[in-house]
Amino acid sequence: MSGAGLRTMTTVKLGALCFLSLICLSLGYMPDYPGPYCAIRPGGCCDHRQDVCSMPISTTLCYCDSFCDRAINGDCCPDYEEFCLGAPPANFTLMCKHNGILFGQFDAPIRDNCNLCKCHPDGRTVCETNVCLVDRDLITNVNSIHNLGWSASNYSQFWGRKYQEGLELRLGTYEPTVRVKAMSKLTNKAEQLPQSFNAFDNWNGMMSDITDQGWCGSSWAVSTASVASDRFAIHSKGKEAVTLSPQHLLSCVRRQQGCKGGHLDWAWNYFRKTGLVDDDCYPYIAATNKCKVRRTDTLASAGCRLPNKVRRNHLYKVGPAYSLNNETDIMIEIMESGPVQATMRVYRDLFAYKEGVYSRSAASRSDQGGFHSVRLVGWGVEHNGLESVKYWIAANSWGTWWGEGGFFRILRGTNECEIENYVLATWPHIHLKLKSG
Repeated sequence: MSGAGLRTMTTVKLGALCFLSLICLSLGYMPDYPGPYCAIRPGGCCDHRQDVCSMPISTTLCYCDSFCDRAINGDCCPDYEEFCLGAPPANFTLMCKHNGILFGQFDAPIRDNCNLCKCHPDGRTVCETNVCLVDRDLITNVNSIHNLGWSASNYSQFWGRKYQEGLELRLGTYEPTVRVKAMSKLTNKAEQLPQSFNAFDNWNGMMSDITDQGWCGSSWAVSTASVASDRFAIHSKGKEAVTLSPQHLLSCVRRQQGCKGGHLDWAWNYFRKTGLVDDDCYPYIAATNKCKVRRTDTLASAGCRLPNKVRRNHLYKVGPAYSLNNETDIMIEIMESGPVQATMRVYRDLFAYKEGVYSRSAASRSDQGGFHSVRLVGWGVEHNGLESVKYWIAANSWGTWWGEGGFFRILRGTNECEIENYVLATWPHIHLKLKSG
């Protein structure tokens, strides 16, 4: 075979080696084989094409003559340009810069909020394009809207998370079914209502605490247990002040999806037929585990501590859930019987809510959102000059670090985010037989 043929094959072989090693750069070839090569070759560099002007490199040859190919997959020795042409040392690590951070194409990707960014071989930074749960643009857009009525904040607990994660793991109530929509509706008699009311003030010390459902789509279980807990305390006048277990619902209600979501009618039906234990007996772990309470269990057989004030051994049960179909009925129900459960559609901007009376902002107009259950615990009116804004007070399940100490206020009377469409309540089966002594 001619020298030219061997040279061509060698070039192809070296190019293939460069391609497979994924470390070829435009002016230096392989950092893994820096040499020296031309610098130690007898005779040094060559002015013309000479196939013998070469040096062994890995399993092939590299060249030190002026004909050598200096393209990306070329066959020049790694030190050819530096030694033979007097070029400055080749920079084998191509660097990228993103948000003030320098990193190379062989470095681990860097994180930009919920997206990973890599350094492309041509020097471009290439990032994922996921919509993040919160970001600076969203917060700026909300806070720049004049007279919106509420402000946004950056929460470290949400930063770095994808919006899809928020929809799947911070909500968790399925869209109400036909059975929910067909529930018996309770209509209250019209009466004079105060301008403001808060169950936490009216029944001080009886309301269940704000919880954090964690990264588990369990609002269907958390809100159900919380509303029922409040009502057991209220209707028993404090004798059965109990924090009921959302984990019991999360782990034991069949045909639900646990941390991936659930139906409210199934939750209330299980509560009515089987009952729940308290949270101390079945603590919340923000995960679905094997059910440890049998349908035939009592508090004692389930291993729970019996109440101090009443002679109760059976599980805590409720009557059939019923719905409320207008603003006035909801208000009367809260004032007379305690907090109620409301299902609303949550959009991305609510995750950034800090304070004020929430209404959906223009930043979420193209957003489909997801369904979530909360406790409505009261209402009020905010006066801004000559303007009055009516609102509901809602207890969320994202922890006390979020919103107004875990609460948020939302427009009342306009069905904001569908919060007045599906409002449920129930009557607890309280046990009034006191312990002696």
